[in-house]
Amino acid sequence: MCDVPHIEPSSYQGTRKTLRFLARDARNPGAALVYWLGVREPSLESSFFHAMQKYGPLMQLVLPDERPGVFVKRDAVQKVQDSGVVKRLVFKDESSLDVRYDGPCRDLFNE
Repeated sequence: MCDVPHIEPSSYQGTRKTLRFLARDARNPGAALVYWLGVREPSLESSFFHAMQKYGPLMQLVLPDERPGVFVKRDAVQKVQDSGVVKRLVFKDESSLDVRYDGPCRDLFNE
């Protein structure tokens, strides 16, 4: 199973928990790692399926090395930086995540 994706750190100090994205736990593929805006370490949900239902709707995206596995909350994305096929999602807490996406940037966040 794939490792947890690297995300850039954040200095966001928000108080309300807002989902950034979900990823499968490499040690337990049935579980989900839940990444929140402004929180460095993910929380763990025992069921990936239930987490998808609880936090949806989410966009499924592929990591730059073509590993699948991140499900992003579109509302948490502030802007997208375009580097061709690789897009950098910049979240509202200024953290970022690189994904592989060949479509237009506007598909990846709510303007």
